Amino acid sequence: MNANETEARRLAMLQVCDSVFPVGSFALSNGMETFVQRDMLRRGDDFEEYVKNYLDIAPYKEIGQMVLAGKYASDSRMRRKGLAKHLIELDELASALQSAREIREGSERMCSRLVTLATQMDAGQAQTSDGHRSGGHHSDGQSSDGRRGNPQSDSVAATHGSADNGITDATDASIASATAESDTSDISHADDREHDIIAVHEQGTERHRLQDAADGLYGSPALELYAELIGTGQCRGLHPIAMGVYAADHAPDIRDAAIMYGYSLLSALTMCAAKAIPLSQYAGQVALHNSFPRLVRAVDIAMTLRPEDLGISGAFIDIAAMQHETLYSRLYMS
Repeated sequence: MNANETEARRLAMLQVCDSVFPVGSFALSNGMETFVQRDMLRRGDDFEEYVKNYLDIAPYKEIGQMVLAGKYASDSRMRRKGLAKHLIELDELASALQSAREIREGSERMCSRLVTLATQMDAGQAQTSDGHRSGGHHSDGQSSDGRRGNPQSDSVAATHGSADNGITDATDASIASATAESDTSDISHADDREHDIIAVHEQGTERHRLQDAADGLYGSPALELYAELIGTGQCRGLHPIAMGVYAADHAPDIRDAAIMYGYSLLSALTMCAAKAIPLSQYAGQVALHNSFPRLVRAVDIAMTLRPEDLGISGAFIDIAAMQHETLYSRLYMS
């Protein structure tokens, strides 16, 4: 994997963790709204303490589920049948450990949207890489002006006329062959130039060859397998697990992907706090920034866990999430 592909893969993971990626994560407060209405979250210091407590249990909940799924799917020794077995077991365990109905249902909706969007993004490869960038012709033999026919024979006929003008069949074949080679050469050179950078300096001109950055951006076999298991009813489909298998398909590194995923969880909580407390954007960003060392620590803990370690703690937050279902007025879905 070259440096350009590594960065492209990191961008792919950043995209699915971004706040504008439409899976609905910013409509869920994960029970935080209950603490606001119980007057336990009133200012920036309160929110910072809440984030600290959240990160204490995150390795045993969302981040831990994501990491385990990513490890399973990125294990080169794991065959498809074995991966399916591990994903089914992890999905069952994570679903059973999620006692709050709203959070479980919200996670399922987010998973469904992620699968749909990832499928559409993978399909985008066929729409942009058609391999016909020069010559004004389409793959179906239709020219750019709408006429159909053989581009090579049309070119020969237009330049040299018919056999009645004294051109023999052998000459026609020779000209057609030369024209085909020329067309192929033009396309090849056009493709080559597309991957080159020309740098002009006082000392002269340099040509730099770009390394391919597209490898690994398209195709999500592990996520497709999870989608199949959901479709057949063998899995409920949870967002953290879907993020883990997506990371295995696209991200350069599971730990790096888990940190990005954890950041997206904290960013969503910060936006929820800004509206629900309400908390100033400044105070929210300070609390978010101060959480970074604890986030990295939470991911490192998650990287050491086994399935039986999930669900160790978090009862208070789970209770708040369940109480959210009966709040008199709510801003968020959970």
